[in-house]
Amino acid sequence: MGITACSSDTTITPFSYNELTSSMGSPEFQQNYKHLFYLYIDKDKYLRTPESYLGKVDTQKMINQGIPWDYHDIYYMYAQMNDNFTYYVDPSRAMALLKTWTSSEQKLDAGFELDSSLIPQKYVIKKVLEKSPADIAGLKAGDEIAEIEGVVPASEIVFNRLSVASEDDIITYTIKRDSEKLTVPVKIAPYNISTVELSFKDSIPVIKISEFAEHTSNDSGTYGEFIHYLRATENYKTTIIDLRNNGGGDVSQCIAMAQALLSKGDTAIGVIGTYADTVHKEQAYDTTFYINEQDGAFKDRYFVFLANGYTASCSEIMLASVVSNKKYPIIGTTTYGKGIGQTSFFTLSYSLASITTMRTIDKQGLSYHKYGIDPDFAILDDAIALNKAVALAKDQSYVRVAGYGTNNTGHFAKAAVEPDTMPGFFHFSEKYSPVIKLKY
Repeated sequence: MGITACSSDTTITPFSYNELTSSMGSPEFQQNYKHLFYLYIDKDKYLRTPESYLGKVDTQKMINQGIPWDYHDIYYMYAQMNDNFTYYVDPSRAMALLKTWTSSEQKLDAGFELDSSLIPQKYVIKKVLEKSPADIAGLKAGDEIAEIEGVVPASEIVFNRLSVASEDDIITYTIKRDSEKLTVPVKIAPYNISTVELSFKDSIPVIKISEFAEHTSNDSGTYGEFIHYLRATENYKTTIIDLRNNGGGDVSQCIAMAQALLSKGDTAIGVIGTYADTVHKEQAYDTTFYINEQDGAFKDRYFVFLANGYTASCSEIMLASVVSNKKYPIIGTTTYGKGIGQTSFFTLSYSLASITTMRTIDKQGLSYHKYGIDPDFAILDDAIALNKAVALAKDQSYVRVAGYGTNNTGHFAKAAVEPDTMPGFFHFSEKYSPVIKLKY
């Protein structure tokens, strides 16, 4: 929220949970202190006594940022954790933020794409987006739009003006389908866009994944979209998966997608995480490995991956899960290097807390955190990288030899002028607190 945190080199004396008293801040403050005490992976290094965060913040600056006064100490406390992924959001902002985490981007229009090569001579639908208003109304790819609200679109400008509408408005399209002329009313409503796209390059399927989300145009989220396109290309022996510029998302989605490409017995990924030992009132750890109990439906297909410096978090989980088992090649540049994950949940006041609680390791116990995943062929240019991926996909014989990066990517430094100080990483026990989302 724009709060700058500073930390001292002074040694921090460990704080005992039993020392927390009712006089130490509001109930909301105390609850969040407990969350950090039990869950934050580097709490021994950065979490001080409760009094260290009470009344220390510049109140006027917080008010200028629109933060309610009764949450100032909590924002300040989270800012001191030296971790941009561990933060607090008060109720006035929480629901809007949570929606962006669990759902893909929403649009408010009819929900179709035109064949640009035919404009302005014709307005032919090239693609109808799944579960969009157009899809629900029955419009199909190949339909030619002859009229909008009874008006012939004489130009692209006219077409666009006739298409402007608000939520719940109805746009009536007159279309030509085969030899028929049909009138189709479309009720405008918001809809989730797809997170997966299928295209072809030199007859090789290319599946582009833009993010990993639970709620998309498919009932099963990004996973459902991905499986749909893999089945649509089941007659192909090789496929390119493009994860460039994919910053991550829902961990359950990306792990399930990776497992669909693996064989029975393969270990997809390991998650080391913190959980609350409420008996001994201390932070505890466990490790969970995701192992395929059966063959993935697409274990025998040959895959080539595209990645770059913005391929992060869940995308890196998918890459590490698959290439550590199948040794498929990666083309592009070294990935972001985010091998940590967060647990996000509502607090007593319906605020939203995000705490770094987990780290990932591959089947050999190795981590790519801070260093990223190296490509087998380092190619910066996107078009050239795609061409190389096509060549490897056609050959279907290259075995991955590259590993994880050897140079720190610099994304987790405490400050630009200081060394990397970002801690390691850590899983959240379901028996503690109402968890909303494990997010990478």
